Amino acid sequence: MRPTSLRRALLGLTIVGALASACAPTVRVHGYVPSEADIATVRPGVDNYESVEKALGRPSSSGLLQDRSWYYVESIVENYTYHAPRVVDRTVLAVNFNENGVVSGLTKYGLEDGRIVNLTARTTETGGRSMGVLEQLFGNVLNIDAEQLNQ
Repeated sequence: MRPTSLRRALLGLTIVGALASACAPTVRVHGYVPSEADIATVRPGVDNYESVEKALGRPSSSGLLQDRSWYYVESIVENYTYHAPRVVDRTVLAVNFNENGVVSGLTKYGLEDGRIVNLTARTTETGGRSMGVLEQLFGNVLNIDAEQLNQ
């Protein structure tokens, strides 16, 4: 082979390699779900808040009104260069406690068990009138009370 054809072949391989690597997604893992071995150590009817925390760690979140459930959530998100991120996998481990603080059950959910909830971006209007930027900046400059001048 000639040196110029070798250079062209290397340049072509470099370009193909660069294009192929640009198409690879960036994968991120958010959150934490304990391993199957750790989950197997939790026994319903026996373990309580303290022993679950010792075995699995602190949860990602817990129940809102009555703190009777702990949730461990892990999401895997793929992101291609110019596209919006996409959740490709999500695992939720729910540890439920009874009123005495003893584990009543463990349930594992996947992405296929969930459903998409559309959030609205509507806002509630407040009363009164809207102030412009200059009104907000200079609104109180000459707002002097007469009693302050007599002091």
